[in-house]
This record gives sequence, structure tokens and C-alpha cells, in this order.
Amino acid sequence: MTSTTHHPPAVLFVHDGSPVAHIKHLKDAGLRVSETHAGAAVDIAKKQQPDIIVLDFDYDGDVSAELKRDEATRHIPVIALVHLIPPS
Repeated sequence: MTSTTHHPPAVLFVHDGSPVAHIKHLKDAGLRVSETHAGAAVDIAKKQQPDIIVLDFDYDGDVSAELKRDEATRHIPVIALVHLIPPS
């Protein structure tokens, strides 16, 4: 008999140390969330093979380029968070 257990999507959140509200929202939505910093992002993504990676905007260019260069992670969708500050 084959198991058809459904697992919620896995999200790897790459941040600079202050993602508490974002991670809470993702977990509240029923997603499996792990987190790391930019220096470990590619290694963690290779090991965990998440369904999607969310990058803090500050890390977008370097980390996303490295993820897309690596054959083991290039298939994983990447979303960059943008923190907009309204004009004063």
C-alpha cells in the first residue's frame, strides 16, 4: 500500500536576522519554514531542496545568482522580498 500523505510546501527563508513577522505569516499559512543567512543559503538549499526560496531583498543579487548557477538548486523558484519605505 502506498502512502499518499500530503506535506505542506517547504519554504527556505534567507534573511539578515530580522524576519520574525514574515516567518510567522508563512507558518500561519501552513507552510513548513526553515531559515538561514545568505552565507549558508546555497548549501542549505542543496540539502533541503525546498519548494521555494524567499530572499530578503538585500541578498537578492548574489544569492539568487549563485542558486541559479548551481545545477542542484536552479530549479527552485526564488522570490525576493522588497521592503518599501513610503516617501516622507
